Amino acid sequence: MENPSVKVVQMDVTKEDDFPAAVREVDGVVGERGLTVLINNAAIFSGHTCETATCEDSVHLYRVNVIGPMLVTQAFLPALKRAAALTSSDDTTMSMQTAAVVNMSSVMGSLASTKNGKSASYRMTKVAVNMLTVCMAHDFASYGILAVAMHPGLVNTDMGKRHAGKLSPKESVCGILDTLLKLRGRQASGKAYQWNGQILAW
Repeated sequence: MENPSVKVVQMDVTKEDDFPAAVREVDGVVGERGLTVLINNAAIFSGHTCETATCEDSVHLYRVNVIGPMLVTQAFLPALKRAAALTSSDDTTMSMQTAAVVNMSSVMGSLASTKNGKSASYRMTKVAVNMLTVCMAHDFASYGILAVAMHPGLVNTDMGKRHAGKLSPKESVCGILDTLLKLRGRQASGKAYQWNGQILAW
């Protein structure tokens, strides 16, 4: 059953020519209220190790997983700024209810949690996503825009099937939403969180 409140917008994060049309579509929906939350969720996976990774594979991963979120956020930044401008931009008002960027990261990008060299290229991109999030938090603070990274947990999806003890998509999403809605103030920005609200170690 279709949800009339859901608007599907087609966009390839590796094709910048797609961005203007996507932004126009979103602007047509949100108008002057702006875009409250942008979730950068597009990503691809590779299981290559340091021994087997290729330049082509690694560059493609970086293009999708890191450059994609950066350029998509640039494209929608005016809409995020409009949303943030509706609330005073002091350090205490930053939240998901004002304006925020959520970059989907992974525990596989945690240096502290890494126990093997599997999926090296993928891990490297998620480390970069974490740094991108920190940079966004600094750059967007003056606009009142929150920026965080989020590890969704090991979820039973096409990408997550290799893991045991997986969460259902519903469990992951409910946990993520609960965590995001509790974030308040500038001190919450520039951090990586897990789906259950715990901080993800860099």
